[in-house]
Amino acid sequence: MFGYIRAIKPEMKCLEYDLYRGVYCGLCRQLGADYGQFSRFSLTYDCTLLAMLGLALTGDTGSQFRWQACIASPLKKKWIHTYHPMLSYAAAVDVLLTAQKIEDGVTDSSLGKKTALLSLLPASRHMAKKAARQYPQLGEIVVQYAHSQQALEAQGCTSIDRAADPTAKALAGICRGLSQDPAVQKVLDRLGYHLGRYVYLMDALDDLEEDRTKGSYNVLLLRFPEETEEQIREYARQTINASIAQVAAAYELLDLKSYRSILNNIVYLGLQTQLRLLLQPSCPKRKELPDELTL
Repeated sequence: MFGYIRAIKPEMKCLEYDLYRGVYCGLCRQLGADYGQFSRFSLTYDCTLLAMLGLALTGDTGSQFRWQACIASPLKKKWIHTYHPMLSYAAAVDVLLTAQKIEDGVTDSSLGKKTALLSLLPASRHMAKKAARQYPQLGEIVVQYAHSQQALEAQGCTSIDRAADPTAKALAGICRGLSQDPAVQKVLDRLGYHLGRYVYLMDALDDLEEDRTKGSYNVLLLRFPEETEEQIREYARQTINASIAQVAAAYELLDLKSYRSILNNIVYLGLQTQLRLLLQPSCPKRKELPDELTL
């Protein structure tokens, strides 16, 4: 995932923010424990949502939070969520998607960036193999996603729905793994599908100017070759808003046993806020924005 799924800090109570950061820090610690310290650099808020959603479905009460020092702040203790299977699951998703992103970057990036990414390949592949051994189904989901996405891009696919489908299906499968209940899995599948579609289209919107300059694949540019950038952005706003609405509709069907207010913040405020930021003409790329703008 790419950094578009975040909570809005000014709308959170102090306790809510501490819990949110505690899960984030717990996921960071889990990455280090499962895949080594290098893996911590792959940590994203996107996977924090995944971990927190899984915790909420299992009825996590917050009793596993501890005041502990961390590698980033050894002199100041933080409230950190200790081990939970959902943290391990989210950590595996994080390293698998990061490894795939590095693989894609090696193929698509300029020479300078490609050289830097090549140095990361051995470590990222090692972590991905370890995650795939522990969660074979996750490994298959990511491999299928990569193959499908590469094939569509090679064909120069101009259909927005088809181009977004591999990412959407990947997130659907990943979210489905948060529960063993078939009824809940059905809801998670729908939520994940539209969340994946949101992520894919947000990334395409984010890279619009850069892809136009470099001539890189971007389904929005191929779908609307004659339209102005303002017209493309307006269409993107409408279709991304439709995905946000579908995410919210599925989310409302979930029986969450904890963290409801934090997840409400992400689903009802965070997704829409990230879109509004990207649509601002003077806004830098979302991936370059500092956290404090949106957390």
